[in-house]
Amino acid sequence: RLKKQQGYQYAVTPQLPLHAPSFFLLPHLHNWTSSSTIMEVYKAIWDFSGTDSDQLSFRKGDLITLLGKDSSGWWLGEIRRRDGKLDDGLFPENYTELYSNTKMDYTKSSGSIGTSHGDVKSQGSAEVLILDAKDGALNSKKMRKHKQMPVARTVFRVWAHTMAKYGGAASLIVFGLLAMHFGAAEKAEGAGIIDVALGVLAVGAGSLMLLYESVFEGEPILDMFPLRAMLWIFLAAICFVSFPLWTAGLYLIVAALADAIGFLKAEQYIPPKKRRKTQKDKEIAEEDSQLSYSEKLWSWIVHKHEENKLQRLIFCVIYFVLNVILFVYTAIIWTEIVNMQNADDRLSGWAPIAKAFGALIDLNSSLLLIPVCRTIIRFMYNKATADESCSARSLRVFFAFIPLDKAILLHKQLAKISLFAVIGHTIAHFINYNLRPDQTLALFGIWPFYSGVMLLVFCLLIYSGAVEEVKHPTFEIFWYSHHIFFFYFAITITHGAGGFNPNFWKFFIIPGVLYVIERILRVLRGRRHVSVHNVLTMEPNLLAFEMDKKSAFGEAGFREGQYVFVNCPSVKPYEWHPFTISSPPQKDTFSLHIQTQGSGSWTEGVKDYLTSMGPKNRTFFKLQHRNNQGKLVPGKTIGPNGLQILLIDGPHSAPTQHMTEYEIAMIAGAGIGLTPVIACAESIVYHRWKFGIGKVFPSHAYFSWVVSHRDVEAYRWFIVKVIECQAAVINMRKKSDIMKDKTFKFDIYVTSVPKNVTKKYADEALELEHEQDFWGRGSTDVKVVQEKANVGKRQLYTYMLHPTEKVKEFDDITVTVGRPQWNGPFNDVATKHPSTDVGVMFCGNRYIGKDLKKMCARYSSVERKQFFRLHKENF
Repeated sequence: RLKKQQGYQYAVTPQLPLHAPSFFLLPHLHNWTSSSTIMEVYKAIWDFSGTDSDQLSFRKGDLITLLGKDSSGWWLGEIRRRDGKLDDGLFPENYTELYSNTKMDYTKSSGSIGTSHGDVKSQGSAEVLILDAKDGALNSKKMRKHKQMPVARTVFRVWAHTMAKYGGAASLIVFGLLAMHFGAAEKAEGAGIIDVALGVLAVGAGSLMLLYESVFEGEPILDMFPLRAMLWIFLAAICFVSFPLWTAGLYLIVAALADAIGFLKAEQYIPPKKRRKTQKDKEIAEEDSQLSYSEKLWSWIVHKHEENKLQRLIFCVIYFVLNVILFVYTAIIWTEIVNMQNADDRLSGWAPIAKAFGALIDLNSSLLLIPVCRTIIRFMYNKATADESCSARSLRVFFAFIPLDKAILLHKQLAKISLFAVIGHTIAHFINYNLRPDQTLALFGIWPFYSGVMLLVFCLLIYSGAVEEVKHPTFEIFWYSHHIFFFYFAITITHGAGGFNPNFWKFFIIPGVLYVIERILRVLRGRRHVSVHNVLTMEPNLLAFEMDKKSAFGEAGFREGQYVFVNCPSVKPYEWHPFTISSPPQKDTFSLHIQTQGSGSWTEGVKDYLTSMGPKNRTFFKLQHRNNQGKLVPGKTIGPNGLQILLIDGPHSAPTQHMTEYEIAMIAGAGIGLTPVIACAESIVYHRWKFGIGKVFPSHAYFSWVVSHRDVEAYRWFIVKVIECQAAVINMRKKSDIMKDKTFKFDIYVTSVPKNVTKKYADEALELEHEQDFWGRGSTDVKVVQEKANVGKRQLYTYMLHPTEKVKEFDDITVTVGRPQWNGPFNDVATKHPSTDVGVMFCGNRYIGKDLKKMCARYSSVERKQFFRLHKENF
């Protein structure tokens, strides 16, 4: 849809996505249609820190040249920094006010822009170029670069791309080959020519589609018309001519529908940036190339042992052997059944293979439910990490072999095995049908074919919605598509001769009963009347609220770094989103710190709903209700619309729980992954060290936080808590000799620091320091702290915004400019604590997780009897 405003056209777009994307989904900015219009410049009246690379970060007073408007409130603008670099992206309209406007001339044929003058105006920490014809900053290439905005809540074109790449293209190739085989097996002369021809066409089209989707990553062929979707529908129509290609045709129709919806929402897919190989990766690869095969094998086994994965490798081998035994056993049974049939009624030799793959589907798809029984896993996990008792140690041995503590990873691996079995089952059954069609229909009937096609379509929707490219930026698609599994299991039970699968229920009954119990427990937990005590909002994008622990979790409470699923019935009654608890478990309340994702997102909706219950223009307020005696008491459960304010499902197991197993713990977080870091820090400092008697786990705590320079302002509350922990440690050291045997160290890594950043930038960031709750709310445990740290919150915050040295130490806090070089911290810990296992807990960017994994392997040693054991966050 196009609307006119101030002489030019722009695309009317939907609201922002639910989660900040790792790639960009942007609508079209169409060509200029009038000969002249107004170039507007806006002045920032608030600071804004973008939550992803699409958004334009700026400071109060910066000038932004407008490139495009949108009714959602997110506009496209451009800033010229002091170093001359042009930054462009999305900015919220309500953070700015009109500063000036200039009449501009646009030449459509050349794509250049003309104006009566061209000069540079500077304000604050950035400069804005008033464009002239020579500058050409808004030429056609520039407009093509910014013909997009991350504006859709659910991104259907990304989903369509994954369905086309992994489903449509692959199915055309596989079923095309089956169609060729089907046509060649036709006994009547000339009867199979069409099937063979269409099979060849399908293989060719599938190969081209796979090539296109892999190279261009779903880039639309035409911006103004959903040509790709129309081509898929046309190809699907051709597929329905040949019976073996029906499934491929359905796949293409589903993908085309998703792409068409994405077109109507003006979405466009741009691939994520791929990480380049570091010098360290090249060195490791060069070292491996110099080893013989036997040395590589032995080195691999040793590394698996040092990474604490040897036991799980043994489990994987055993499970693989069990699958092979089941496959061979089923194939032998059905081979005997086929051999006992009459020659005229006998199936082909492919039937036993299809049945063997079917047995693997029954086993692995049933076991898929076990890793998502979060309540059972949490119970076992809590027992394993509670203490050093015999039962706890036994459960740790169990988890060392069976990776239920890596539930999501286990779930994914089982899903991959199931998918492999589904492909094998489908191919073998088709070949069997091609060879013995009448005998196959006489034995099984037609229903298994119809139900099988439905199951394949369900698999397409479930698997395509679960890939990282879809799940990370568009959690809604993942959430809703994954719940198709209810229909998948229902159809699987009927997938057999006579509408009943005689074997599936044998594998399904135990996992199915456990999962039903799990769902019942989730519903019961979700109905608890959870009391919300206070709400805090901080510019630019923080929402925090504190809730009553007992009403949410009962007497059981929670552990350090565990996470919960949150539901807000007044915003989206069917959506549950995971967030890590950011407070220590010893308190009577628990808090969640959430980074809101912008207008239209679920997080922004929750923020608006909660702030509507407090005084206007207050960033912090407490909620109260009247009890039976009419007295005001802390906390509120029911909102103004009569619905519960928030529902909580949890807590659920998290890697930081392993902290209590180790005397030495390294706890790292990146970005918003800092929430379990501060929860562990406060638990250790305020409770474990303060009230612990004898040996405390952990006694040596090394914390690391990696944060981008542009995001520092969003984490002022975290800086306050770090300073408070430091002050508490200093206070305990002066009062007790026990602290001599303990280590507290906090490393902060500030990345992407601009080369030309000035002290003025940091001073401007503190302009609003006088406002209430600029620093957030400190910990309630700091009342006992008498000594102060040598560094204050203002000093640390200012230095992180304007670092003057590569490395700066403040007591036990070290600020480093640049990405972390993990060799230093790992070497220090290995040297100071020899022959002692070290627990490494991490939540955040997966690439940092991979680096930590390599470091754990590098510094673990069988000879030194020291192992660095990594525990990563999994949602």
